[in-house]
Amino acid sequence: MRTFITMMVMVLFISLCGQAQIQLVGASINGGSGNIDILKWEAFDSASVTAYPTQLTGYYLASSLFDAYTSNYYLTGITADSSALLAFNTTSNETGLHPFSAYSNISEIDMSTGKIYTLTSDSIGYISVNEYDINTGTHSLLGIISDPGLYGIVVDAIGFDSNNGIIYYAGPDGSQTYCLFSIPVRNPVFSWSKKTLLTTAPVNNITSVNYDNANNILYASNAEFDSAFSYTGNRVVEIDHLTGEVISRGLLTGFPYFLAGSSSFDQNSGSLLLVGIDTNNLERMILFNTQTNSFETGFVPGNVSEIVCDNYAFAQSAYGTVSVGEKESAGLALYPNPASTNATLKISGSTDDAAVKIFDLNGRECYTGKIQTPETEISTEFMAKGVYVVTIRNEKNVQTKKLVVQ
Repeated sequence: MRTFITMMVMVLFISLCGQAQIQLVGASINGGSGNIDILKWEAFDSASVTAYPTQLTGYYLASSLFDAYTSNYYLTGITADSSALLAFNTTSNETGLHPFSAYSNISEIDMSTGKIYTLTSDSIGYISVNEYDINTGTHSLLGIISDPGLYGIVVDAIGFDSNNGIIYYAGPDGSQTYCLFSIPVRNPVFSWSKKTLLTTAPVNNITSVNYDNANNILYASNAEFDSAFSYTGNRVVEIDHLTGEVISRGLLTGFPYFLAGSSSFDQNSGSLLLVGIDTNNLERMILFNTQTNSFETGFVPGNVSEIVCDNYAFAQSAYGTVSVGEKESAGLALYPNPASTNATLKISGSTDDAAVKIFDLNGRECYTGKIQTPETEISTEFMAKGVYVVTIRNEKNVQTKKLVVQ
């Protein structure tokens, strides 16, 4: 009976994710004012577009980011007076400007903390790794990647593992061999490593790098060329960050061109999103489902770029300190959090017919038990370090909390 209930919970969770619309955000030039509008829409609904005017008169290529932890869309832009970082909150629809000086179109964001990380190539042989905390306004140089002969950085080739705090960047090294650079940013001592990519064609151009934080898999778009440098097609690929193997997941047929700087990943459905230009020269939103290795096309408003996926709901579930269920029921506490060997679950009120389950971010059940007293101690010694979702269920409602095991 326990197995059946668990399966029903997981089927319900998958069904809800599958039915949810994919929320998108992007930037577009307003034909009337000449300024930049921020647009919100749903991937499969052309009637869902809503525009919000801003002070920006322009923006930098591939400089958009989405802070799923706070629901802020960031865009490095230009105003009539200066350059600034635009923040647009997709929940309140309010805009603001921040005096952010470390501009880079090779940036990523940690959806568990909201911190921004940028890579800059200031001189040949060096890449600077920078951290920006928008909440405190502090900017710091974490360290420098030194690789003689290295020059330039590939745009839109950076992904972030928010579970473990690792930047992944795909690009040529100093010998012009395509490599995957791994940069852990939470360690007290800066370090980096690289792995030669075992690519799928004689010549490859890997971009649109995105990290699936629900399944811990790195994805990218790979433009392939033959030995004569003739373009042969574009594939969605999985990159094994341990071996460097590039694994083909599917060929994107019917799209000879792609819009640069507008890739993203929907963490709920496991879809890599790209904007393709079809054989009729029309822009289409490509939604590649990494569970089925197939794709379908959605809607892209005219003249929109810097497109991101709104993963706010996922981040709140996986990393948020307060979830929707917790806001509705304040009589639930979990401590210490982070935990090392034990965590205590405290409930104010009746514990009749209450049960607790713990899932990892892959949806696997790690713990199940009954709640018979107001305080229940849970052993976490057997759990690997990482983020978990604790679910408390009784006949009336379901509550969730995040648990970090370290």
